[in-house]
Amino acid sequence: MTRLEKLRQQLTARDLSSMLIFEQHNITYLSAFTGHAATVLLTPQQNYLLTDYRYFEQAKSQASEFTVICRDRVKQSLAELIVELLTSEQVSILAYESAHISVSQWQEIKNMLNQDAPLLADNTQPVLRLVEDLRYIKDESEIGNIAQAADIADQALAQLLPLFQEGVTEREMALELEYRMSQLGSQRPAFDTILLFGERSALPHGVPGNRQLKSGDLILCDFGATINGYRSDMTRTFVFGTPSSQQTEIYNIVLNAQLAAIEAITAGVSGKQLNAQAQAVLNQSRYAQYQGEGLGHGVGLDLHEFPFIGQSCSQTIENGCVITIEPGIYIPKWGGIRIEDDVVLTEQGLKILTQSPKTFTSL
Repeated sequence: MTRLEKLRQQLTARDLSSMLIFEQHNITYLSAFTGHAATVLLTPQQNYLLTDYRYFEQAKSQASEFTVICRDRVKQSLAELIVELLTSEQVSILAYESAHISVSQWQEIKNMLNQDAPLLADNTQPVLRLVEDLRYIKDESEIGNIAQAADIADQALAQLLPLFQEGVTEREMALELEYRMSQLGSQRPAFDTILLFGERSALPHGVPGNRQLKSGDLILCDFGATINGYRSDMTRTFVFGTPSSQQTEIYNIVLNAQLAAIEAITAGVSGKQLNAQAQAVLNQSRYAQYQGEGLGHGVGLDLHEFPFIGQSCSQTIENGCVITIEPGIYIPKWGGIRIEDDVVLTEQGLKILTQSPKTFTSL
């Protein structure tokens, strides 16, 4: 069954005949179109992809299962085009991605419906996560793309490590890491690289700056590559010079927490159960108050996808789920240590996609 067929099956189960899709990665997932400025409209008879002259030819070549319409942005608003298509097919009920459209944009569509299709205007239904729930389980091609992105990240990190020397800045090394990934085939960084030294490594999502590397500093590298739109996400923490006993102690605590969670991953386990495994290790340490709030997240076309693994995550891990496991301890004015891997659960068992060593390495 194709992705479109699965979505239509979900719509039928909810007594819905049509749907508007606005979120870019959901559109890519359903249509293979990788450009911007697109809206998908599914009706009982057609799959429409609406775009403009900038992406028309690209959409025609990529979205083979769709009727691609090039909207004249001067003569016709998106709302007018959508309502024109809905009325021409006499659509009776319309679902729409309420989380991915602004109030003003939806109001414009609703006003046009009130004017030209008042019966339909009273039969619109907001839906949440309909496509995202399909994306939750990755197929072989998706897993292959993420695995390739993870491999590029592994190679780039191995090339970067010999380049650390006293006086280099966070920003210089972050740019070098992104360049290495690009040279190895990454389309773009999976996200803005986090590469921090010393006390700044306590910032979970800190921005690389002009902080210079000096002896004894922790080095936190959180980064990823992108292949065919699919991302990897890995964190490794090192020390420049000889590690202190406290750095080694905290590193081992975080590593043991990560390994405890990874060992607990089986089909049907909930996110909060995995979180509890890591948290049990962290809570036994004297650094429990400095642990990060969440354990990980899904990864794919988006960097952060369902499930969001934490204390309240009731979603279960199933075969085909690709998730990160990334416990951390962050002590203000001292530094932070995080260890993160991308893992996928398969029918053959758990596979760790990011393979960079996790021994506490002195650079």
